[in-house]
Amino acid sequence: MAGAHAVQMVSELLDNGLGEIKTVVDGLAQWLEAHEYDSLAQARGSMSHEKSPNPGAFERANYMKVLQSWRSNR
Repeated sequence: MAGAHAVQMVSELLDNGLGEIKTVVDGLAQWLEAHEYDSLAQARGSMSHEKSPNPGAFERANYMKVLQSWRSNR
C-alpha cells in the first residue's frame, strides 16, 4: 500500500516450497476484496503521504509510532 511494485519471498519459498505463491496470491485477493479494492494497482500507494487527505496528521502519527517503539539499549 506504500507503493512497492515487488515483494521478496525467497525465504518463504525456500522454507515452504513453490506452493506458497498460490497461498500468498489467494490471501492477497481475499484481502483486497475484503477492503473493497478492485485491484492491486488500486491499493498500491493508497497509504502514501501523497494520497493522504491530511498529510500533517499522517506525519504526526508516524512520528508518534517511532517514539513509542524506541527502546533504550542500556
